[in-house]
Amino acid sequence: MACMTDNTAPRRASAARRDESCPRGRPREFDTAAVLTEAGKVFWRNGFHATSVDDLCNATGVLRGSLYGVFGDKHGIMMAALDHYAEGAIAGLVERLNANVPPDVALRNALLHHTRTASTLTGCFITNSTLELQPDDEALHAKIRAIQRRVVTLLAAAVIRGQAAGVFNSDLDEKAVADFLLCMTQGLRVLNKCKRKEDELKAVVDVAMRALT
Repeated sequence: MACMTDNTAPRRASAARRDESCPRGRPREFDTAAVLTEAGKVFWRNGFHATSVDDLCNATGVLRGSLYGVFGDKHGIMMAALDHYAEGAIAGLVERLNANVPPDVALRNALLHHTRTASTLTGCFITNSTLELQPDDEALHAKIRAIQRRVVTLLAAAVIRGQAAGVFNSDLDEKAVADFLLCMTQGLRVLNKCKRKEDELKAVVDVAMRALT
């Protein structure tokens, strides 16, 4: 029989070194929304696979054990951060689409939002996550599909309002138009990552708006 050795000491030392690389924070008492905002920025900038747990600890100021205790693992942190980001993004879309302006102006303004760069974070957290999707990540697939369905529902309602006001072609199928607009906005975010000029992206929005009349 092979001799059994005690491997726990090296593991404990390794874990201690990992925890020392993270800023010391309160062991579970933290502002979840603030933590998810900062974690989301890291995932947005680096992508899921290039982000380490140490990166998340450093960005949030929360210990590894505390993050894992609440979110489970790095994938769980990513999923929660994506949810948090999506809620804010969808709330912003609702506000822009329901602004007190004609429905075509509201929709155009909502689409133009996707032509702008958010400081140093290019693209969109949701779009970037979609591009990085692994075929076997069913949980992330389902989450992104759910987010997309919510966006399509809002865009379809905006199209219906425009049709009722007589500014959009009443023969257009609102669901198909909403899917088209979703594809276009995601494409704008990808082009945005390539440092395209805002005026070039605005021209794409204008073409899309003409297609609705």
